[in-house]
Amino acid sequence: MSKETTQQILKLPYARFAQAQQQLHDLAAIDYFFAKQFSEILLEQHTAAFTSAEFDQCYHSLIALSTSLRAGHSCLPLHAIADQTIGLFSDENGVITHQGFRFAKIDVLTKLFNCLALSVDDEQAIVFTKQCLYLRRYFCFEHVLQSYINEQSGAAVLFDANHYPQLTDCLNSLFPQTHDDDQNDIDWQKIAVANALNKRFSIIAGGPGTGKTYTVTKLLAALVKLHPEQDLSMALVAPTGKAAQRLSESINNAVAGFRGMIANEVLNKIPHETQTLHRLLGVMPNSPNFRFNGDNKLDLDVLLVDEVSMVDLPLMARLLSALPTNCRVILLGDAQQLPSVAAGSILADLTPNSQSQYSADNYHYLKAITGEKHLPTVANGANDHVTYLTHSRRFDGKGGIGLLANAVINGEFEASWQLLQQSAQDRIPQLSWCSGVMSWLTPLVKQYYAPIQHATSVSHAFALMGQFRILTPTRNGETGVEQLNRAIEQLLVENFPAKATQFNNEHLYHGKPIMISENDYSLGLYNGDIGLLWQNKAGHLMAMFEQQQGDVKAILPSRLPKFETVYAMTIHKTQGSEFDHVAMVLPKDPDNQLLSRELLYTGITRAKKQLTLDSNKAVWFQGVERKVLRYSGFNQ
Repeated sequence: MSKETTQQILKLPYARFAQAQQQLHDLAAIDYFFAKQFSEILLEQHTAAFTSAEFDQCYHSLIALSTSLRAGHSCLPLHAIADQTIGLFSDENGVITHQGFRFAKIDVLTKLFNCLALSVDDEQAIVFTKQCLYLRRYFCFEHVLQSYINEQSGAAVLFDANHYPQLTDCLNSLFPQTHDDDQNDIDWQKIAVANALNKRFSIIAGGPGTGKTYTVTKLLAALVKLHPEQDLSMALVAPTGKAAQRLSESINNAVAGFRGMIANEVLNKIPHETQTLHRLLGVMPNSPNFRFNGDNKLDLDVLLVDEVSMVDLPLMARLLSALPTNCRVILLGDAQQLPSVAAGSILADLTPNSQSQYSADNYHYLKAITGEKHLPTVANGANDHVTYLTHSRRFDGKGGIGLLANAVINGEFEASWQLLQQSAQDRIPQLSWCSGVMSWLTPLVKQYYAPIQHATSVSHAFALMGQFRILTPTRNGETGVEQLNRAIEQLLVENFPAKATQFNNEHLYHGKPIMISENDYSLGLYNGDIGLLWQNKAGHLMAMFEQQQGDVKAILPSRLPKFETVYAMTIHKTQGSEFDHVAMVLPKDPDNQLLSRELLYTGITRAKKQLTLDSNKAVWFQGVERKVLRYSGFNQ
């Protein structure tokens, strides 16, 4: 059959987007045009490969792939769509308004895509491998990460047995003995440092208060002590400006606490400044590429990346490509938190277990230099590069925040709801459950936000601002960020008038907290940076932003990139931040697709001392029951 004849017979299932919308409920235009473009390419290259039914299967699989990518998956496993229907919808009377499309069984789909030239080596835009469909660039990103892990896992250890006494002395100086040898309690912070010392790639994972930055500061000190003749080039980075600022504060606090225990000449070599990943790699305006890349490597001996759960797959791949082969990489994060906004769930993929699991060789190394006899070992599936910190010094198991966080992340909706009900009767410390925004909004605005406008200095105002935040999953709706911020500003205007009312035009006023919503590299402002509008001594309203050195940067509001009010913010935006008191309000609709146990856990653990939670039972149960699932080549 000729190419022309085949193309006359095989046509796209839908001539127009509007026609596709009539068949597939809630079809996004980007998914329609993605499928249209790539199915036309496949039809061009495989003129005799399809029957009409097979082409329909292929076309709708591409719609599903595009939808999957937008949802944060890096690939689409065929088992996720096989024998399933997409786009089917019935109205409230049960009348089917959209017929949808039914996918074939897994063997039919597998045979179909195996017949096409979509293998890794075929250089097509779509890749089919291990029963997963990829857009090629995401397959390449995964390949970079997987290759890096494989290379590091197969690399030789950095210290042989001749160095063990030196390593033991170093560790003992950093971790003085605090318990009897007969006790079975494992000092996981010491194990984490010992484990990372012998590897070019390591991960230290743990929840809030488990001492990740405290531990990694000791790790950095150990590296300095073990390389006295070498001036190590170190970089400390995080995904966002706020997370980088918090990392800097935590490292500096740890260093200050170690004075007198660790020599000053060692501590003075630990970097005290941090930066964002984008700044490290060197952003090129109007380009997805960075100044440092596979052809222009960074000059680094040690790289520490905090809040790795927020890092998406493309950014991590570009980071690893830009590293020299001798660079030590240390990743920190909480794998239970929400994954990145963009594609990937790197930390969760690289830490698939809930506890450390070591190979026999790694066990003998750790036992030799730490003396620890009770480390877990496994014959298969060991993750030698990962150490989990399990003891939280912030949440000791008695306070409500820690109890609630553990119940949520374990999917215990009944137990977690009971905790909230007990908190309503003041029987659980740190927790308070409310129903109805206005029951708690006015008193908390009065307690935390009204004093900001009357603070004696901008630094005092920032300190007040850091005490409290209102969190919500959504931007829109009754409990969304935009509505809550409007309600709070109205309360402030009516009850707690601002100091500089002349600035109230365009909703700009003294004491207004703002969050930058787009990057401006010329000003050094990035999406997620938080500032305050503040009247300076000359009477001018300026936008103030805290700097790592403790000073404040002032910028005219007219020069700012896009920004928004930030009395309330989305839970996604608070990753990398912590507050003494958090009020978290959930939407009233249990079918809200943003709800998940990871989202609730992330919001809960932003609170250090007090959590106020506003939710109904149906929403809470749905949120705790639903677990975030992201498909990737690592978990197939």
